[in-house]
Amino acid sequence: YCGGCARDLSQAITPTEAPTSTRSPPSTTHTGERRQATILFSDLSGYTAMNEELDPEEVEGIMSRIKAEVVKIVESHGGIVSQFVGDEVLALFGIPTANEDDPRRAVRAALELHELAHSMSPEVEEKIGRPLHMHTGINTGLIVTNLRDDRDGRVGVTGDTVNTGARLKTLAEKDEVLVTPQTRRLIAPYFELEALPEAALKGRSEAVAPFRVVRELEVDSRFDASEQRGFTPFTGREKELDVLNQCLERALGGEGQLVTIVGEAGVGKSRLLYEFRHSLDRSKINVLQGRCQSYGLNTPYLPLVDALRRGLQLSDEETPERMEQMAVANVTAIDPALERYLPAYLHLLSIPSREYGLPKDLAGDALRVVLQEAFAAITTQTTRHRPLVFFLEDWHWADEAS
Repeated sequence: YCGGCARDLSQAITPTEAPTSTRSPPSTTHTGERRQATILFSDLSGYTAMNEELDPEEVEGIMSRIKAEVVKIVESHGGIVSQFVGDEVLALFGIPTANEDDPRRAVRAALELHELAHSMSPEVEEKIGRPLHMHTGINTGLIVTNLRDDRDGRVGVTGDTVNTGARLKTLAEKDEVLVTPQTRRLIAPYFELEALPEAALKGRSEAVAPFRVVRELEVDSRFDASEQRGFTPFTGREKELDVLNQCLERALGGEGQLVTIVGEAGVGKSRLLYEFRHSLDRSKINVLQGRCQSYGLNTPYLPLVDALRRGLQLSDEETPERMEQMAVANVTAIDPALERYLPAYLHLLSIPSREYGLPKDLAGDALRVVLQEAFAAITTQTTRHRPLVFFLEDWHWADEAS
């Protein structure tokens, strides 16, 4: 896209869009900027067979669909696609905007890219006689960036970090995501990783001991990882804990409370909430939790959907049919009157349903109002049985709808 007017540069310029002499020349190319970033190299196994078996136009159609989905996946995790070369994609995380969890975002994106290949494989396998697979290499470190052309925003990257990531991709077997020890140190709390034997990489004097990503763990934050390892004694927040308990007493007396906890990163906000949450008597108080994610800014109602999923005790490991049954049963168990909102709950939870589908003409502001009413209804109806304490964490990452 054009950095000045946002025109899609992948589309041919029509006569009405022809550049005029009034356009300012591109600014001076930026060279030599040193950045910390995570580099993702991934390529598609099966591309050569497509070119051998299919008409070039059909190959172009398939690859265009794959590339469009790749861009969507990478950008949804805060990265950018720097370039496509045939069946290979180079994606950057930390450029132009850096996030503290860029390595984690890169690995999550890689796992989604592999799922994309799996989902498209049956269609292509019928035509070429072999499945599609991805193999990926990821590395983190210092790179040098070069904005090649301000008009299309392409970013050139150089450095040993880039070369190692590219070579690591060639080591990866089908469906494997390999990371370097540098990346492994940054993502270890969030993924199950398997150490592989040292391997020599072309162009490097030293061997690299890569790690294979096995699966993502159910750890939402570094605080959760610290909880698993065990905490140090809780000290220095007795006053704040006392304020929370006073607010709880007023809420139990029928006077609803809203408490905001604000502070710099690392001062102990999550630990304070942990101590307060674990002091609650769950036999007398319902507890709901929802967490915002740094990569969820474009996902409407993400923390509220997270709370809804937890409150209804739903697991992604269940089949869609089973999840629908559990959602319907658990919602109506709170209050049968909530059945009228089941289409909204199932829509928010991305659970397909024939019986409880949203009306096709429900959209825009009307849909927003229905979703808000549904959230309010299930929250307030829950308090008919016992008081409710609702935790929403990392609100600085909340999406606009929430």
